[in-house]
Amino acid sequence: MFSSIESRLLFVSSLLLSPLAVAQSSTNSASTCLCIPGDKCWPDLKAWSQLNHTIQGRLIKTTPLASVCHEPYYDEEACNSLAEVWSLPQTQYPHPSEIMSPYWQNRSCDPFTSPSKACTLGNYVDYAVNISSADDVSQALRFAQKHSVRVVIKNTGHELVYFNYILYIQLKFELIIFSYLGKSTGKGSLSLWTHNMKYVGFLNYSSTEYTGPAMKMGAGVQAFEAYAAAASHGLRIIGGSCATVGLSGGFIQGGGHSPLSSTYGMGADQVLEWEVVTATGKHLIASPTENKDLYWALSGGGGGTYGVVISVTVKAFKDGIVGGAYLEINKTGTTDEKFWKGVEEFFNWVPDMVDSGSTALFSTSNTSFVVIPLTAPGKSEDEVKDLLQPFLAKINDLGVPITTSITSFPTYLEHFAHYLGPMPYGLPLINIVDVSIGGRLIPRKVLENVTSNLDFVDALKLSVQPGGDYQTGGIALYAPHSVAGNDPSSNSVLPAWRDSILTILAFAPWDFKVSLSNNMAGDDYLNQVTIPALTAVAPDSGAYLNEANLQQDHWQSAFYGANYDRLRSIKKMYDPKDLFFANTAVGSEAWTQDGDGRLCRST
Repeated sequence: MFSSIESRLLFVSSLLLSPLAVAQSSTNSASTCLCIPGDKCWPDLKAWSQLNHTIQGRLIKTTPLASVCHEPYYDEEACNSLAEVWSLPQTQYPHPSEIMSPYWQNRSCDPFTSPSKACTLGNYVDYAVNISSADDVSQALRFAQKHSVRVVIKNTGHELVYFNYILYIQLKFELIIFSYLGKSTGKGSLSLWTHNMKYVGFLNYSSTEYTGPAMKMGAGVQAFEAYAAAASHGLRIIGGSCATVGLSGGFIQGGGHSPLSSTYGMGADQVLEWEVVTATGKHLIASPTENKDLYWALSGGGGGTYGVVISVTVKAFKDGIVGGAYLEINKTGTTDEKFWKGVEEFFNWVPDMVDSGSTALFSTSNTSFVVIPLTAPGKSEDEVKDLLQPFLAKINDLGVPITTSITSFPTYLEHFAHYLGPMPYGLPLINIVDVSIGGRLIPRKVLENVTSNLDFVDALKLSVQPGGDYQTGGIALYAPHSVAGNDPSSNSVLPAWRDSILTILAFAPWDFKVSLSNNMAGDDYLNQVTIPALTAVAPDSGAYLNEANLQQDHWQSAFYGANYDRLRSIKKMYDPKDLFFANTAVGSEAWTQDGDGRLCRST
């Protein structure tokens, strides 16, 4: 299957050789605003050419993939081929300027609008630098500051992962892997694209904080590359549930939950040191003993705002067997009441499950509840059966039909590939951009109390009430400091993670063929019904900043908690002029966007 997709992608890409005429604003920027195309202050072609020369030809002018779907470059065959693969991650992430989120695409140039509609850049960046070194970053930042051009940082262009397991049962997978908050793009921007920084190395690390095996990886290394490299050395590392996610970008910098988190902690808990270029062009190492404030901020305080990461060095762990399971409760053959009672019993069992060092990815709809996979490091098939026995006994007592499949593989990579593969792209028939999303962290105490657990299940019911593609899911894990092997001062991971046992994601469908306003109705349901219901259950918790909605209320406290003020002061220390901006990132209050899309200093 993939070979035919790749062939179509090559065919589409081969047609994107001509420059694209882009509609531009003629408005001049004020001195307090950054420049966009059409402003008098926007760099001329000579300036861009000089930058390109300085960085040895690594500057890329944006030409959207979907320009083949619009006049004057319309090609029906190429456009139809592109539409077929538009929602696959491997369509988008190899290209420096593509946007995976439908909201941020904003129908400016996609395969689903009329060929007669002009293809404009909209929220696409104007230029990208194919970063190969710290010097490339320094040169690009110097140019951006000289010419008042907005800067964004893009790794592989996606930050979060969630599998729609209900559609898996129907043999149609959905996967969402991108920044819903639009952090890696922006009108009139120069993008620092770190995707091709693929260095991977292993070392025996020794410091006052940690002694043992470690893995150093460039900023562009993706999970499938890291997992395979680690396995070849008899090791495993902490990464996300998506094979294509870039690890050193938003994933680790935002905290990073993993199928291994109940055994080792969050992704940010594994960081030994960062290699980073600051806004002033300084090339630094940040560790618990060197530039330690920057280390603390980068390790969980959100990506795209403190500096440009060149590489990260993380703990690696000896590999070994990993138990796994697939579970499905289907409403067919039972009553609505018993179905939801079965869901309730699952969440009653979750505290014991995570205390065993295991995690579970799950999905809920009006008709099905699915777990795929349960990940149980160090457990055999028999040990997984023993772990499941109390939950399965409750389900059998209820008389609710359940499908189960139990496995144990010699390595984490084999377990991952079985449930979340095939490698390198992950599951086939994957769609990544046809939903809106919102979420909430659920504290352990909610599930351990009978009344609040019932309230939580009622919130899940409400979240799927509209039916159709309205669903919820998430991951059950437990990553307190006792599991991570550190203390509250070690990094800036949102404190609410440490007593949370679930991260819940709620989804509303997105239809490329209808208007933005129609699609936003689903987004409104999330923000006006679903998220408030989950928040009522967990009012003092927060939300995972990599899996969030732009309309999140009080995002500073929801995403960063009590760490926000310190993070803001560290941001000012390393980026005194607020060069780095990303939506809902620390310090983003320094800028507002005007009606033409340019960033202007907040008053």
